[in-house]
Amino acid sequence: MATGSRSPTDPLFVLEDEGLSLLVMRHATELYRSYDAGVRPLLELVEWFPGGLEGATVVDRAVGACAARIFDYLKVDQVIGLTGSLSAEHILHSAAITFSFRTSVVDIRNRENTGPCPYEQLSLQHKDARDLIAAIRAKLAESRPHRA
Repeated sequence: MATGSRSPTDPLFVLEDEGLSLLVMRHATELYRSYDAGVRPLLELVEWFPGGLEGATVVDRAVGACAARIFDYLKVDQVIGLTGSLSAEHILHSAAITFSFRTSVVDIRNRENTGPCPYEQLSLQHKDARDLIAAIRAKLAESRPHRA
């Protein structure tokens, strides 16, 4: 989409303009928004929408295989991303989920840009979304500081 044609109703415009990390809409009604980076918003979607998100459009800053598997699990209709990986494209295409990315990349990188995102690596090990979600929760629990 050309920059000149962007408007406040364009979901990518809303995502960028408001500094969101994730936005979920259904029929022009906002269902969810997050400013949090990382995978926590994906887990919130799973918790808050246990029946799935049929008919919804998800707008995300970075869509990799991990996010794509969760969006498939939630049965979203459309995914729009600023950046999307080739593996996410494959997963979404296989699930018949309409998608568009402003930029396509080989893979989603970690925050230090020294290698692949660790959650992308988890998604390679856990093809089933339920197993992936459990693995994400376990990895997040490991990374929490332990209190004495």
